[in-house]
Amino acid sequence: MKLEERPPAPSAEPPAETVASRASWTDRLAQLGLQLLAPVISLLISAVVGALVILIVQRNIGDLADVASTMWSYGLANRSSFAFIFGRATPFIFAGIAVAIAFKAGLFNIGVEGQYAIGMLTAAVVGSQFSAPTFIHLPLTVLAGMAGGLLWALVPALLRVYRGAHEVISTIMMNYVANGVLLYLLAGPLKDLNQAGDVAQLRTEPIRESAQVGRMAGFFDALGFNFRPSVPLTWFLVVALAAAVVYSLTIRRTRFGYELRVLGTNPRAAEPSGIRTNAMFMKAMLLSGAVAGLVGLQEVLALEGVMKVDYVRGFGFAGIAIALLGRNSGLGIVAAALLFAFLDRSATGIELRTDVPSEVIIILQGVLILSIVVAFELVSRLAARRRLQETHERA
Repeated sequence: MKLEERPPAPSAEPPAETVASRASWTDRLAQLGLQLLAPVISLLISAVVGALVILIVQRNIGDLADVASTMWSYGLANRSSFAFIFGRATPFIFAGIAVAIAFKAGLFNIGVEGQYAIGMLTAAVVGSQFSAPTFIHLPLTVLAGMAGGLLWALVPALLRVYRGAHEVISTIMMNYVANGVLLYLLAGPLKDLNQAGDVAQLRTEPIRESAQVGRMAGFFDALGFNFRPSVPLTWFLVVALAAAVVYSLTIRRTRFGYELRVLGTNPRAAEPSGIRTNAMFMKAMLLSGAVAGLVGLQEVLALEGVMKVDYVRGFGFAGIAIALLGRNSGLGIVAAALLFAFLDRSATGIELRTDVPSEVIIILQGVLILSIVVAFELVSRLAARRRLQETHERA
């Protein structure tokens, strides 16, 4: 008599695939928690150091309360402050992306300062000297700014690829050359000779209306979010956020981004893997320069309407700190740019409303950068030790 085969009794334990999936999600959440822990620790450390500096300088605990109150009321308490922060963050985002592109390839582009200055000049020339409909003139002017930044990054790129010159030295030197070129051109061939008044500024002719970018105050007014029209919030913010998204997708989802990351992580393994290192160095440096050309366009095409010799400086060097603070990621760069814009806004309020010197904010920025670099290094080592321990346990 043949016995009937009974189906196996259901196991009380979940399948191995489910356990592995849960473990992977647990690992991801743990890694995310460690990554979020680093900036939180850094902010706390910088806040404590900033408070100690204020107490040492002023020797009055009441000034500490005044600074905290001012940073809140002047920086975050109203819509105009929020709009100012987003407007101020726009060039910071472009600068951070420009530096991060070079970082990803293992390059250190300190020349963003000179590259965006030349980009402002080339955009001002095209915007003031040519005439065309807006849909042609405006994109052409923006492309001219990017071309100026790319052109100024070409020399360090060629020196690195064909002569082995370190890009740190060459880009720093190009910053000084850019300042000299601007001073000569704005005082001579490109100077606006039709200025009203007794004292003529060193500046180009005004940008034509067809090449100007409008502010966003009218758009937000239509939505009911009213703020002062003088706030420097322009449509370049949309371009900056789009650039951050494109940067993230390019780095993570394209072959070019993969080769860029391999080159920056392990240059010795790049060549045997089929990556042409010199070509990638050239592409990364030129792309970094092209994005750097966008940094100062908001000032020329939307806020001032001219390129002046006393243009806003410092965005390029701030971009280095923002890229480091944002860990070279698109979202991180945007967050770091907003933080730096908030600190700039707070510095103005501290200078106007308290007796504390605004240089305290500069100290705070420096401490923030140092602390976040140290915190991320500690978190990276902790994560590596944790992975090594898990590997031993599995073995």
